Amino acid sequence: KWEHVVEFLQTEHYPVVLKPTDSAGSDGVKLCHNIEEAKQHFHHLFEVEAVNGGFNTEVLCQEFLRGKEYVVDQVSRDGIHKTVMVWVYDKRPANNSAFVYFGMVPVYPNSIE
Repeated sequence: KWEHVVEFLQTEHYPVVLKPTDSAGSDGVKLCHNIEEAKQHFHHLFEVEAVNGGFNTEVLCQEFLRGKEYVVDQVSRDGIHKTVMVWVYDKRPANNSAFVYFGMVPVYPNSIE
């Protein structure tokens, strides 16, 4: 319900991210720049069918973190943890969305990242 998220959306710095919890990938994910846009998208998400079928039952509202998004592959055995690979997501604007996942790019051990 809108009443459950409005306080957060009135006090959070914009932009914020709204996304359905019942979907996949970047389906339904929107970068909202003000509360009016957030409210419109919040209600919209309950009216459209999700990419994986069915309808959304919950919407997650969260702060927007600027910067790169990394994936860290690790394995653990007997309390020993090893990093196997580090990736950075390749996200770009597409299909009227602020960010769509195009894939992952490896971050090599000698990289300045």
